[in-house]
Amino acid sequence: MHVVVLGAGLAGLSTAYELAKAGHQVTVLERDSWVGGMATSWQTGEYWLDHGPHRFHSRDDKLIEHLYEVLDNEVVIRERLSRIYMQGKFFHYPLKAQNVLQNMPKGLMIKAIWDYLWIRFRQIFKPIPDSNFENWVLKRFGRTLYEMFFGSYTSKAWKMPCTEISADWASQRISQANLWDTIIKTLRPPKGGEVRSLVSEFWYPQHGGIGQIGRKYGEKIRAMGGVIHTEAPATRVEIEDGVAKRVAYQKDGAEHFVECDQLVNTMPLSRLLETFSPKIGPEVEAAIAKLRYLAIVFIYLEVDAPTLSPDHWVYLPEKHLTVHRISEFKNFSDEVAPGDTTVICCEITCNWDDEHWNLTLEEGAEIARNDLVTVGLLDPKVTTRGIDKHRLRYAYPVYDLTYKDNLELLKREAKKVTNLQTTGRQGLYRYNNMDHSIAMGRRVAKTLAKGTDAKAEQVATEEEYFG
Repeated sequence: MHVVVLGAGLAGLSTAYELAKAGHQVTVLERDSWVGGMATSWQTGEYWLDHGPHRFHSRDDKLIEHLYEVLDNEVVIRERLSRIYMQGKFFHYPLKAQNVLQNMPKGLMIKAIWDYLWIRFRQIFKPIPDSNFENWVLKRFGRTLYEMFFGSYTSKAWKMPCTEISADWASQRISQANLWDTIIKTLRPPKGGEVRSLVSEFWYPQHGGIGQIGRKYGEKIRAMGGVIHTEAPATRVEIEDGVAKRVAYQKDGAEHFVECDQLVNTMPLSRLLETFSPKIGPEVEAAIAKLRYLAIVFIYLEVDAPTLSPDHWVYLPEKHLTVHRISEFKNFSDEVAPGDTTVICCEITCNWDDEHWNLTLEEGAEIARNDLVTVGLLDPKVTTRGIDKHRLRYAYPVYDLTYKDNLELLKREAKKVTNLQTTGRQGLYRYNNMDHSIAMGRRVAKTLAKGTDAKAEQVATEEEYFG
């Protein structure tokens, strides 16, 4: 069996790896010059840089064993430290009782609890429907906490009002069920990692940043006889009687073809459908136009100090700050930065081709420096310089109020091709974590190798926190 995999992100690579191990022929086509997708790393000077704070965490022992297998046991384990900057203070996330009591003004705390009790009482007589992100949060946390963090961070990061964002986003990204649940888990955290959101331990490659996972996959796939073409975007999927027969791709300025028995897609589902030959109909084209993506610009700021903070990442929800999240890679692994300086990755969400998308490195570095000084993490006297800038156009699928209907139309169109599997974050238009993507790819491989449905699409569909 020859399987062609579109996209060399973690879902595509894990699919190809497992199929190659099972003795099948695999060919991977990747548009970019690297493997790993968003979970890639590259070297700039002495530093290994990632696209923001990637970490591998899972409660699946077999998936953890798989990570060690891929990385040849060269793994470090870290205790997660992440914080939120609000009201001029840094709050631990997940919340810690002593830290909250020290940082939150007593009047504001009382107001938050009162708002929560009031809205729970109101729910008895006039229930609030889970019709959008704002309503979902209001009925579970009250207006004070909604406006302090949930609403401000989400509307800032997503560049749209929270009333236009699906409640699905809240159910997947907010770790606690409501304010009372937050208080209980803050005072008495569950033991043994019972709740995914409170898993503090994570795994990270010892060398080469998070992209080492993708590079190791690539090495092992090729060693088993698999083929990976980078800088080889798929341009056309030729379909005959509902079966994908071959894929056309560009490589070195020429068009090439590869025959396939099975086709696995992990590139954006909308982009896949646009390659179909015969072409998709106008109804599907209209649905594609309505599915949007949020882009990210990453500014990498070198700081003339051994470290800026002990955090792996910090959320910056307040709207007077342009950056919405920062991360410091030195805290993930000791080997990604020299000892006397550090690099801070500063993320700015944007829409493709807007003013932030088109920032120069110098402009982005100035914004990043000013925000770090404003929140008190950076001493104004310390020297900084922008050393790199990266952009991702298809960073986050936008969960607006109509995304489900449009997505279902695209998925139905894809399912008309009987030998096609579409999976991963991009292939399913689903904002899941890297462990989910790897699990999906492995299940797709199992489905194809054994001929029985391993339920890949059911990964990351639960209403559980994915952060």
